[in-house]
Amino acid sequence: MNDQIRNYNFQDAEAISKFNFVFNLAYQYNADFKSENIFCAEINDQVVASGHLEPTDSCEYLDRNGKDPDYKHRFIIDTDSDGYDDLEIEIYHKLVDRAHEISKSYPNKQLQISRTCSHEDLHSIDFLLAQGFYHSLNYMIMRRDLTKPLPEYKVSNEIEIKRWAMETVEERKLYLQAEKDGFNGESWSLGRLNWFRSGPEWNTITAFHDSKPISSCMTWGISSERSATEQIFTHPDWRRQGIARGTIIETLKFLRDEKQKTEATLGVVGSNHGAIHLYKSLGYELIDIHLLMVKDIC
Repeated sequence: MNDQIRNYNFQDAEAISKFNFVFNLAYQYNADFKSENIFCAEINDQVVASGHLEPTDSCEYLDRNGKDPDYKHRFIIDTDSDGYDDLEIEIYHKLVDRAHEISKSYPNKQLQISRTCSHEDLHSIDFLLAQGFYHSLNYMIMRRDLTKPLPEYKVSNEIEIKRWAMETVEERKLYLQAEKDGFNGESWSLGRLNWFRSGPEWNTITAFHDSKPISSCMTWGISSERSATEQIFTHPDWRRQGIARGTIIETLKFLRDEKQKTEATLGVVGSNHGAIHLYKSLGYELIDIHLLMVKDIC
């Protein structure tokens, strides 16, 4: 058997799509995925496994200042294959080596790699622990049954909540700045936003005041019955006024009435008590707990 591990090139797309269609699309169309951060395993000239480092919002600050020296710049590490676990492990080690290379380019900044696992996936968690990962935080995975009645809400007449297609680059930049204002200086990259916008069931419901976005909820399809309700934020100046509540309710109405979805899900950091209280008041119920496992790259 002739096998090798190498970096990705565009000719690998068809082979990768056979074992992970999402990987295939991301590698081709998400500008955040760089070929030097993607590795493929070949057997007899056929790609049978791949893996990558995907930058998170925190990586925006690798190339500029704005965060304190203890700030963690985090890449997601992930692999998949057509049943070749041993090759996935080889790819994993290549990706760790690549993370160390990236870290050397930023000697004054701290780098992490991460993987998110369901609390029931003890096999993956045990593997990560053996590789020097540790538990960083929990994500509460919550679901809203859309067959049940939705609550009412009330906001100021000056607030308009509506779908926002973000058809122009200027609108997308406006959204990303609003996201940054709402998420303590962090936001998606333009490449990541464009990637999600290209999905067939992507939508964003946003609250505006004087044509400025002040609160938002993004949604995309997960299955014929379920959609995600994510990237939920409100500008600090507009919090505790029921605007996030109204934005989420309008998103749930849209999913129920226009997309005929029967459930919506979200993930929230377990220590975000205010957000969890809001979601519980809207009828979301806990369905799973995911663990964020991280490894410091020194």
